[in-house]
Amino acid sequence: MVNINRFAHLALLVLVTILKTNRRNQHFIKHTDSTEIPVCSNRKAKKHQTMKGLANWGWTGKGSFFGLKMHITTDLNRKLLAVKFTSGNTDDREIFLELNKDLLGLFIADAGYVSKKLQQDFYREGKRMLLVKPRKNMKNPMTKFQEFLYGTRMLIELNFRNLKMFYGLVTSLPRSVGGYLANYIYSLLAYQIA
Repeated sequence: MVNINRFAHLALLVLVTILKTNRRNQHFIKHTDSTEIPVCSNRKAKKHQTMKGLANWGWTGKGSFFGLKMHITTDLNRKLLAVKFTSGNTDDREIFLELNKDLLGLFIADAGYVSKKLQQDFYREGKRMLLVKPRKNMKNPMTKFQEFLYGTRMLIELNFRNLKMFYGLVTSLPRSVGGYLANYIYSLLAYQIA
């Protein structure tokens, strides 16, 4: 169990309450994605001790990083519905079912979630469905409606950009695991309240 201070614990309770409220008033269309959260620069990763047990090397389209991944699900109104932090080397598909087990609707994800088994396991007749953007080398024809839905995925990227640029999600200043986690909680809470 990681020790976080009382204020961070209170902030976490408020964040959980906000997520529950958002779930009650959710839009039918949802987006799921993950983003990297480096805990230090790549050149300092071998000597980094604070997040040694939790952080790991991960790879994205931008290159490698040492840190965590934040997986989120938002609705079309950009409200956070689910959040989960994992090690940097976690496969997005492994987390998807656990992250969205209590949510219903039409879920839109990027090519990192391509998996026939995942789509079949997640599907519930008339309740929920996963639409994954095909990779460039796949020969799945898309309808105009699917193309429009994939176009709305940029909203989740705006969430990530705002969290990182304006709400201080990415930092290397904390000197304890609790400090890092408190920073993530404060960033998410500030984003939801603003």
